[in-house]
Amino acid sequence: MQGRAGRGGKQDATLTAVPSPPRLWPRRVLRAFVAVAVAALLLWRLAPTPAFLPLATRIDGPAPADAAGVIVFLHGKGGGLAAAGRMASALREVGLPADVAIVLVEGPYHTWFGHQWGDTAAQQADSRRRLRERLHELLGDRGPPPERVVIAGFSQGAGVALDVAVEEPRIGAVASLSPCASMLRAELPGRGGLRVLLAHGAADAVCPVDESRSLARVLEQAHRPARYVEFDGPHTIPMEVVSAVAAFATAP
Repeated sequence: MQGRAGRGGKQDATLTAVPSPPRLWPRRVLRAFVAVAVAALLLWRLAPTPAFLPLATRIDGPAPADAAGVIVFLHGKGGGLAAAGRMASALREVGLPADVAIVLVEGPYHTWFGHQWGDTAAQQADSRRRLRERLHELLGDRGPPPERVVIAGFSQGAGVALDVAVEEPRIGAVASLSPCASMLRAELPGRGGLRVLLAHGAADAVCPVDESRSLARVLEQAHRPARYVEFDGPHTIPMEVVSAVAAFATAP
């Protein structure tokens, strides 16, 4: 604190402010908050849906336990319920009867932009277990007979659909659309009483068409021929395949 001489030699009471050191704690708090927010985002995006929770599910049509038939649809890697919902709309558009329930299920593992069924064999085995549990919850002790319970999937979901069909006796038909791989492929020919639909684009650069072509040959050699649909297109589900799935699910 300093004064200055006024008239008559008296000290002026005016004070000269001395700058105080900058307060750093707000910046530290902000950095800590950002770090916590980033960690929470990573946990939310990359951690699986907790095992004690059922898989996120959306149903189009009647309750599965009361339906004439059920189609369970599994999205591809990076998809989710919104993407699967477009398949449900397309199935209704091509004439899938209203008494057939469409069950859309979301994968329990995350990608940066969506959901998936797992990158490892252990993760996919866990996804299949949770899918079977969810199916049993939805069907209970009732539901349509196995020949009217179809599991279908696209891309990564197509391979998981094949594997769930191998393991789950309440499923009587599987529609595999452009699969990349199947963990239980070698066991598929031995699954009795299972109808199989395979569909794949000849120009698929994501999951090459040879995956479905070779699987069709394996099933043919095991005297369990599949219905095979190959279309001139990339990694997608054209309306001709949607129509094939609807007809397959309701075939006598």
